[in-house]
Amino acid sequence: MSYRFHGFNIYNANSNGSTCWYAMNTGSALSSTIAAIGKNGSAFRAWFFQNQATTNGVRDWTNFDHTLAAAKAAGVKVIPVLINQWGQCEGDTSYAAGYKSESWYQSGYKTQPTSPGMADTYRTWVKEVVSRYKNDPTILAWQMVNEAEDKAAYGGSCSSTAAASLQKFAADIASVIKSNDPNHLVSIGTLGTGQCGSSGSAYKTLYATPGVDLCEYHDYSTATMPGDQWNGLKTRISQCAQDGKPLFVGESGIKTSSVGSLSARATLFQQKFAAQFSAGVVGELMWDWRDASHGGSSTSSYEVGPTDPALAILGTI
Repeated sequence: MSYRFHGFNIYNANSNGSTCWYAMNTGSALSSTIAAIGKNGSAFRAWFFQNQATTNGVRDWTNFDHTLAAAKAAGVKVIPVLINQWGQCEGDTSYAAGYKSESWYQSGYKTQPTSPGMADTYRTWVKEVVSRYKNDPTILAWQMVNEAEDKAAYGGSCSSTAAASLQKFAADIASVIKSNDPNHLVSIGTLGTGQCGSSGSAYKTLYATPGVDLCEYHDYSTATMPGDQWNGLKTRISQCAQDGKPLFVGESGIKTSSVGSLSARATLFQQKFAAQFSAGVVGELMWDWRDASHGGSSTSSYEVGPTDPALAILGTI
């Protein structure tokens, strides 16, 4: 059997509580979360942004070291995401303020600071962080961007050069990562449902990029196999198989209100995971975790917390 992983998005694992939801960067908060998820949670995905490794303008790796140590102690893997398409958790005031447009993918990632108050460009940041952790076996794969897309502007349309711009960016960053860390897998980071730069057949071309090892898809539907013949999960699995690369679902989210109850949501997660693993998916990460002290499982939205019936299905498919 090929390697499979299950788990959660704990995107605020490195947060100090000031810019990215509640704090988990010190003490036992993260270790307690991993324990509450249980032994079948074998991986989690988290933001590893430049501002989370910077204190008073000086590089400070304390948060990342803490997150990786907690994961290592529990025997779980981490997928660090190196920047956000939307700017959230990077000090930007809105989705639009931090949006990465096509011009960013063409040149801004090499010339502009990653976020407000930061000194380094994204390209420089990537080189620095992957070099530091190149020998850490706790890392499952580096992910370039959370939900990469390259519209001309936030809320705008796709240009005729979108696919070429995104592919050129991915090729450059894959080269930066592999030349500084040959030990870990690399993923671009996409929703996969038809966004600018990766719609239709452009997705297959994008993930054929040398140095990219893993395809990704995000699933927020109530269908067991989401999407259509052009941008659906079945199509993405097939395209990645043709590229010779596995695909994981980096975010699998179900609003409790869309199915009626936590138990019904757990049943749908089980159906989704069974269908998607059978179709060729290699990993499933639920969106998203919330500790009991901050509300736990949501009766209306996506959050999953301690004692949620969805936890019981992890690792059973």
